[in-house]
Amino acid sequence: MLRKVVCSIGLALCWYLLYLTEYVGICLGHCESFNYLLGSAWFLLGIVVERDRIVKFWAILGLIGIAYFVIREFFEGFCFYCTVLHVLGLIAILSLKTDRELKKRRRKAR
Repeated sequence: MLRKVVCSIGLALCWYLLYLTEYVGICLGHCESFNYLLGSAWFLLGIVVERDRIVKFWAILGLIGIAYFVIREFFEGFCFYCTVLHVLGLIAILSLKTDRELKKRRRKAR
């Protein structure tokens, strides 16, 4: 549940940044629309995916993507909004444990 909330916030922020970059023409740093599209796809999958095996793959892809973009920011300069998205991604991944614990408690309660 927490993962879906965090992913919804991340998805909305990705779409907002994509809107600012593409339609308003405001560049907030080293903006590339493709980065926001990748982030949007990743957060959208985080909302939709339910199966444990696919969720684990989703989390691994997220960690690899976050690591890549953070390393890239070291060379190109940091962007506050991108950093917020990275933190949201990490929170979404870390929330997997919380979501699993909640599922176990619900099963025990039944």
